[in-house]
Amino acid sequence: MRFFLEWLEMLDKYQAYESKSLEKLFSFAIDLPILEPQKDSYTKKEKILPYSLKNVVVANFQGIKNAKIENLPVDTQWVFLVGENGFGKSTVLQAILLGLKGSKDGNYELIQDRSINIQVEYKNNTENVITDCWNNLHPLSHLAAYGPSRLNLQADATISEEARRSSVSYGLFNSDGALLNIEAKMKDWLLQKDEQRFELVRQAFCKLIPYLADVRLNEKTSQIEYLEKDMVNGTESYEPLPYPKLASGFRAIIGLAGDMIVRLSHSQPEVTDPAQLKGIVIIDELDLHWHPKLQKQIPQLFSNVFPKIQFIVSTHSPIPLLGAPHNSVILKVTRNKEEGVKIERVEVDLKYLTPNLILTSGIFDMEDVLSVENDDITQTRTEDTFEEMQHNDEVEKYLEEFEKSNRQFPDELFEPKVS
Repeated sequence: MRFFLEWLEMLDKYQAYESKSLEKLFSFAIDLPILEPQKDSYTKKEKILPYSLKNVVVANFQGIKNAKIENLPVDTQWVFLVGENGFGKSTVLQAILLGLKGSKDGNYELIQDRSINIQVEYKNNTENVITDCWNNLHPLSHLAAYGPSRLNLQADATISEEARRSSVSYGLFNSDGALLNIEAKMKDWLLQKDEQRFELVRQAFCKLIPYLADVRLNEKTSQIEYLEKDMVNGTESYEPLPYPKLASGFRAIIGLAGDMIVRLSHSQPEVTDPAQLKGIVIIDELDLHWHPKLQKQIPQLFSNVFPKIQFIVSTHSPIPLLGAPHNSVILKVTRNKEEGVKIERVEVDLKYLTPNLILTSGIFDMEDVLSVENDDITQTRTEDTFEEMQHNDEVEKYLEEFEKSNRQFPDELFEPKVS
């Protein structure tokens, strides 16, 4: 009898606990805004993309308690996420992927906590689709996502672990992802006498990498080789190199673009030209591996080669923003203990800004861009370019020497030259 009474008491406590849990979950669901279809926002109707992100609501996901992304223009090809390390940029990108794709990647559960709630509205050609991470009846099939690690090409797609590591979501959630092997596809096309498709991809790579002169198959070694060109005169080429021997910056472009081509072609088998591929591509830490000169070029280069794809990227560098198209969107990710991760849109016209101004604006929030060794602010150089600074130094040097001389007037017009 005593045992029976103790069991009833435990049952009552369990039921009370379950009731409170349900109340908590129910109240949470009530507090969460429900996405309603929104009217399309755009600048140029002819620039509207086939697929584009419009609105996102995220709650109870990692550090995100309740955050929104609202009214993204459907003609914006670049959405940039900025924010300090640890503030949640990667988490926001993962949430966007979960909203577009759903909580599963094949047979793998990406999330299991049912209190997580992610809703997304995206444009799907002529209609708008609203989905959520748990009940995604219309997952976006034309989707690719990349984490910071994107240099390793897939070794063998028949091996289950390799296939898992090269799935759509893996690279964004893990650090050991593998990219789909574009070189294997290029060799297959040549074996199948599909030279046109090989040529279109070859041209795409040469457009994406200004230093690349050619891509070809070495019939003796059966390897794809890359010929870099001397950018001083643009006519001479260096020795051909296989992919593993290329600089990491070039491998990052080839691996990323190659995976995009292979992956998006799976859902668009009728498309042979990379310029006709459609979809949404998510990239974490866009600036990784690239020199500032190439960082500035990347948005324009990828826009030209993939004009029908929307890119949603994070960056720690102001340089890619210098190459951003005029209607790009900047989303700033912040974080505090009370509210968790928040996302706000930064309205800054980048057109006439220098990196110094971008860094000290509300985008990156740096207080100054002075060297830590600067002990005299009056000596700070404010010229726009290093060449201009050198020119001013030459003029200053000439005037000092003239002042010390016995000449009354300059005997010739001074035209300082910069070596």
